[in-house]
Amino acid sequence: MHPDVDWSNGWEGGRIVGREAVGRYWRRQFEEISSRVEPQAFAAGPDGLITVDVHQVVHDRQSGELLSDTFVRHRYQIENGLISRMDVLGER
Repeated sequence: MHPDVDWSNGWEGGRIVGREAVGRYWRRQFEEISSRVEPQAFAAGPDGLITVDVHQVVHDRQSGELLSDTFVRHRYQIENGLISRMDVLGER
């Protein structure tokens, strides 16, 4: 990731900026939930953005309760081989 990566906070809402902040977000998220995200399809746009359709399954880490089972789209911007931005585009 780019040092100043701009990352969508799909769990709590808003955005997160910077590698360390994204790492803290993931650690906090994985203390609460258990998720599996499986890529289903990739598409490169003419603007250079990469769109990934993913199957996302989320469980509560403590109870194991299923919280979500959806198909969503993620979009990535790559600069000099590093992810500089990620957006959650919503359910497909």
